[in-house]
Amino acid sequence: MEIDLELLSIQNPWWTQAGSGERVVKSLKFDPVITLFERQPFRQEPEILAEFDLKGDHIYTLYGGRGSGKTTVLKLLIKKLIEEKKVDPDNIFYYSCHNLETYEQLNELIKIFLNWRYLEASPPRLAGKRFFIFIDEISLIKNWPKGIKYLAKAGKLKNTTVILSSSRWEGGQKSFKSEDKFIASLSFAEFVRMLNPKLLQKVEKENYHRLATASGGVNGIPPSINKIKWRGQNYQDQLDYYLDIYFLTGGFLPCLNSYREEGGVKQDIYNDYLYSLTADIAKLGRDVILMRQILEQVILNLGRPLGYQTIARKTKAKIHSTIAEYLEILESMFAVKMVCQSDDRNKPTSRKAKKIYFCDPFIFWLFYGHSHGSLDYWQFSRERLHRQDVFSSLVENVVFSHLARNSEAGGELTYWRDNIKKREIDFLVHGARGTTPIMLRYNREITGEDLETFQLAGFQKGVIISRNEFSEKKNIKIMPLDYFLLFYEGLVK
Repeated sequence: MEIDLELLSIQNPWWTQAGSGERVVKSLKFDPVITLFERQPFRQEPEILAEFDLKGDHIYTLYGGRGSGKTTVLKLLIKKLIEEKKVDPDNIFYYSCHNLETYEQLNELIKIFLNWRYLEASPPRLAGKRFFIFIDEISLIKNWPKGIKYLAKAGKLKNTTVILSSSRWEGGQKSFKSEDKFIASLSFAEFVRMLNPKLLQKVEKENYHRLATASGGVNGIPPSINKIKWRGQNYQDQLDYYLDIYFLTGGFLPCLNSYREEGGVKQDIYNDYLYSLTADIAKLGRDVILMRQILEQVILNLGRPLGYQTIARKTKAKIHSTIAEYLEILESMFAVKMVCQSDDRNKPTSRKAKKIYFCDPFIFWLFYGHSHGSLDYWQFSRERLHRQDVFSSLVENVVFSHLARNSEAGGELTYWRDNIKKREIDFLVHGARGTTPIMLRYNREITGEDLETFQLAGFQKGVIISRNEFSEKKNIKIMPLDYFLLFYEGLVK
């Protein structure tokens, strides 16, 4: 592939037209990504846009799974620079890495852009100017951190703000200074706010507590709440309705907008995500059939400790190290996440079986439908949603996906288990203020043994997530699932 400015201008149509001095376009209104974003029934400007300092020499890496909106974030930032900040469009470079293979090719692209700006524009025009480089899906390039490190070390990135997007978490592999940002799918609260903002304004934490104290109870908290009502309106039924939708669509905006327009998630959305993920797996030289077999075992054992050797025996891998490798790749792609058991010091241990969850309900249904050979994933998910085993698994997975946001912010997420007494606490959230143990009892009666389990694990306080009970027993807070999902952030800091 011969690289020149003409090639680069294909992805940068806002540049001055070569040789004419005229600009082809003056805004991003034509851009298909921006057009799609602005036409969506449900849309919101991502809060993460405000987290980028566009005035300094920074290298940012924006991480998120396929379909999480990384490209939209980059294009909205470019739109903001051109239309609001009045930045010279020639000083903005965007490139999607889908047709690149090596970091040398990427470096050549960036150097061509920078050389053009320094050579073609007169020095007075460049005085005090800043360049902006946006590289999309950089994780498609092998060893890409090596290329960015070279450019930074060589001083090529002075007076430049660089934002890279990646669908794979590199962990500690980067050898250059950068600031990591994460874009996640919608939480349940964000989901309800988007569909029915007035409802969320009414169902505030204080209102929920006000309802709880209305009927009395120990310390102002009644033993149970079957229906949440204010002024004769039944808000509990509305929350349950939105929770069902959330369990089906997950927090992906394309799914939510498809549901809004079509009454369900179009099969194309499932197919596109599946194709992207399997293509990435294949590009890494891995077996997509083995990937499906591994994920089948994850689905069958969702919420239960699952050893690598157990998976290996039931797939074509046969070797536990291969299973570990595939799960680590899937975890780096934000498809699944592994949760370690805690040791006696409340530290994660890799010596015992891990729990494996999907990072969003949509991804659960994607592979649930794929593993069962369904032709219509949406219809299949609707039919299976309220099967007891499926719904229980989804409840636990949705609680996990919310708690996982805390681990991305620097905390750790583990689980506690006593193999001798067969006792378990589903999640331990390790945050700045200590550890919060969380037990799920959505479809089970809460017993004295459950309360004793917290003491057995060494905890005087904790949280039990119930179906509709709202109470406090022996310093253990018991709360309904919807309450926890709406207000979990204040409980696990």
